[in-house]
Amino acid sequence: MTEREARLILQAYRPGVGPDDPEVAAALQEAARNPELSRWFAEEQAFDRAIAAHLGNLPAPFGLKTRILAQLRPPAAAARWSWAVKLAGAAALLFLLTQIVSLFRPAAPRELVSNYAREMVSFIRLGGTLDMKSDDLGQIEGWLSKRDAAPGFVPPRLAALQPLGCRLFSFRDQTVTLICFKRDNDRLAHLFVVGRAALPQMKAGAPPVFTSVGDWMTASWVENDRVYMIAVQGDRAAAQHYLPSA
Repeated sequence: MTEREARLILQAYRPGVGPDDPEVAAALQEAARNPELSRWFAEEQAFDRAIAAHLGNLPAPFGLKTRILAQLRPPAAAARWSWAVKLAGAAALLFLLTQIVSLFRPAAPRELVSNYAREMVSFIRLGGTLDMKSDDLGQIEGWLSKRDAAPGFVPPRLAALQPLGCRLFSFRDQTVTLICFKRDNDRLAHLFVVGRAALPQMKAGAPPVFTSVGDWMTASWVENDRVYMIAVQGDRAAAQHYLPSA
């Protein structure tokens, strides 16, 4: 089994589902002996768990089960059922083909940075608590320094805002430092810092890469051996305002 085939299978894998399937077992074995695939699979599982936890906290609307059961209808004729199965199979095949094509198509550097930006914005949208809370940037940087995760540099206009705290997590086996700041009207600004090993396509001295994610805008750039990203709610000008060269 190739790495691409294993990724395709593991994208749909859920713990405890299909453990006896030989293809699933082969894909898991491939992940166990392939370090890069193993890191990717761990990130996929962590993201799935975060989404599941977030959805699990959403309360089901009152009476939803009753309304669903009330809408049930007797099974359609065998011919109609067969046609529905064929349509579902065709849709599944189209989805798989799309996934295979995406695996073979190499992603452009800007696309990889945009994927990183979308994942980081998804992370902050999920909410969660900060590892360390403080309105003193010096205390935050000191706490991060003890964990070898100091940002190294904070753009002046971000440093002028009121900090709220920080959090550490992992992306592609690299530690990501997140520092949160309070903007006007209770809006937030976030600074993400990760080693360039996570995004080797980023080049020092290159213009910032802007990515729009819903109502969020991010700006990513390189300083020395790290990739910095600012994420704010607003347009491109809102993110650009906090860049060090602004």
